[in-house]
This record gives sequence, structure tokens and C-alpha cells, in this order.
Amino acid sequence: MNRSEWYSEYIINRQNGDEQRMKLSTEQCQQHIHALKNGVVPDQDLSYLSVGRGAVTEEFYRCLNGMKRNESFVKFLRGPYGSGKSFMLKSFKQQALKNGFITSDIQAGHHTRFYNFESIYYSIMHHLSIKRIEGMHSSFENIFDLWITQKRKESNHEKVSNEIVMLMHELNHYNSTFARAFTAYIRARINQNKELSQAIVSWLTGEKNVPSRLKSQFDVIGHIDKHNAVDFLRAFSRLVYLLGYKGLVILVDELEYIMHERSDLRQVSYDNLRYLIDQSYGGKLPHCLFVFAGTPELFDDSERGIVTHEALNQRLGRSIERVRVPGEAQDMRQPVITLNPFKKEGLQHLTDRVIAIYEKAFDFTPDTSNESIRNWTLFELKKATSNADFSVREYITKLIEVLDLLQQHPDTLKITQELDR
Repeated sequence: MNRSEWYSEYIINRQNGDEQRMKLSTEQCQQHIHALKNGVVPDQDLSYLSVGRGAVTEEFYRCLNGMKRNESFVKFLRGPYGSGKSFMLKSFKQQALKNGFITSDIQAGHHTRFYNFESIYYSIMHHLSIKRIEGMHSSFENIFDLWITQKRKESNHEKVSNEIVMLMHELNHYNSTFARAFTAYIRARINQNKELSQAIVSWLTGEKNVPSRLKSQFDVIGHIDKHNAVDFLRAFSRLVYLLGYKGLVILVDELEYIMHERSDLRQVSYDNLRYLIDQSYGGKLPHCLFVFAGTPELFDDSERGIVTHEALNQRLGRSIERVRVPGEAQDMRQPVITLNPFKKEGLQHLTDRVIAIYEKAFDFTPDTSNESIRNWTLFELKKATSNADFSVREYITKLIEVLDLLQQHPDTLKITQELDR
């Protein structure tokens, strides 16, 4: 199998450690520290902080690379609160956008009901992002701006018309109504009919309040519902590829919310997840990657978890989580990937990176070793918790508290000296 250039570059950089060079500005470093201290994943570039999860990231790149061959994937990130699931999802988003994919990042909850495909589709279509020179855009129209701009410049109108017909013909294989509405949207955009193009966008993205007089202009009736939503998602995922994007990456956080639904709705939600897995690996959702994140309870709870839905549970399987070899190897190509706690080396690596960001953010260099700062942080965590377990989020928050004390009160250095004895 030939790897794409960007995938090969990632593997080489990971082996050489080059991807870990900090490229953050002072302002970005300050934003990183401010977000991390408050337990929030920063919006800025996360590559420098992406340590200890190299195998997980490599599997994500493998999936992205496979999407070029019309393959689709469904992955689950499993870990307790604070283990880094949200961090990994945001990191995945940044990597996907950088490499020419469209992303949609959503949360399971009141506005995204997994027992209703209509709700899932609506959330996906209203949280789209692409990467452009001037930054990220989250508008349906932005996805087609470049293509439409090129078509407007074409002097051969017959050629443009033929291209639109070919596009509609391809989309007809997935959903004829979607194809008809999207073709009308392209023509409305080229003709600069703003009212009609906006009405079509509203309808295509799942809005229900589009006036009938406008719907009649692009020859549709009704609205997107639970019966046709997956067909529309299928057509959209194919469309973005036809327009030159690499594929569609859908990132879903806090999937454990499903456990709090009423029992009958919860089972429908699990069945819908099973259906998405079947559609993806059955080749019916082309160029599409789903990444779901949830707590261990979502997978294991005997009363409300995935184990209560036999068909879904079988598809996720029971992987060989721990092999009796150094490093406790994990099969990353299985559907469920567990985010294990950091070992000592990984924790020190993370500590070094956070300290480097802090130093650039505040033009401050601690007058003690990074190992001493790590020990002090662990000491404070043990005092604050009743057991030795702590999350990555808790560790980073406490680490920044320690750094703040060192920066504001240099006399606290004696504490780290005592811990080293």
C-alpha cells in the first residue's frame, strides 16, 4: 500500500521527534496556559502538547489515508473524565482540517439525540468546518465557495452546465432529492439568487421552516426526517469528495449521555450506532470517519451501557486490551481504543512540554529542575485526593498551579528542594 505524502511525513516526523517542535507564539502560549489551568482544551495548535498518544494519532492518520480509497471507519475513544478524550478529538479535528478534510464536531446531549437520525444529521450539518488560508470556517456555504467562484469565472457556460449535470448524476446514486436540491443551490449561487440559495441551504441542513413557495422553486416537498437523514448524509459525504475535499470526519464527544435517556430511547440510540457502523464498514457511507468518545461506564454498565445491546456490543467486540509484554500493547485497529493513564516517562514528557509553554508565555524560567516540579505536582495531587489515581486534566491543572506559585513566589522553591531529598 502506498502511503500519501502527508501520512508518510507524519510517520517520519514521529520517528525523528520533529513534529514536537514548538511553533506557538507568546500569545498562543498564554492562551494555552489560561485554558489548561481552567480544565479546558485550548483552541490553538495542539501538536506540541500531543505527547504519550502517538499510537492513537497514527491510527487516526491510517484511517484518514484509507478514506482516499472510498473506505469508511468508526472508532471509539474510551476513557474516564479528564483522560484526554476531548483533547484527542480536538487534535484530530486540527489534523484533519490541515490535510484537506471537512470536519463536524458535536456533543451528544439535548441538541443531538442519537435515537433520531434527523437530530444527528442536523447537528452534523450545523457544525461543519473547513481549513482556509484565513482560518476555520463553519458554514455550509463556505464549503462550496471556491468551487462556485471557479465556475463563475468560466467563459464556457455549456461546460459548466455539463459539469453540474454530471455532479447531479453522481449524487442521484445516493439520493435524488438531495441531488436535485443541491443542483438548484449551485445554480442559485452562480446566478447570485441569494434568497433562493439561502432557502436551499436551510432545507439541506435540516431546517423545517422553509416556506413552501421557495421549496417549490427547487422542486422538493416536506423536510429531512428520520427516514431520509442517513441517505442525505451519504450523499453529502460523497459530494464533499467530488468537490475536491478528502472526506468527512465526524467527531462526537460525551457519548455517555445516551445512558441517561429513557430505556426504550437508549436502545434505539444504540441501534442507530450499530446501523452507522454497518453502513460505514459496508461501504455505504463513503469517505466518512466517525470518532466517538465515551467513559468506561458507557461500554461496561450492565444496566444502561452498550453491553445491554447485544448487536452493538458484538460489533465493538472484546479486544485483547493487555498483552503480557512490556508496554501493555493494545490493538489500535480495533473499534474501541482505550486511553490509558500516562506512565512515568510520558508524564515527564508532558511536564516538560507544559513547562516550555509556560516559560514562553510568561518569560519565566523556574530555578529548579523539571523533575522536581513534577514531584511537587504529584505531592500536591496526593494531598488533594483520597487515592493515588488522578486524570491527565487534574495533573496539568495542578502543574500550572505549581508553576504559578514558583513564578509569583520564588521562595516556594525550598519545597521542591525538600521533595528531592
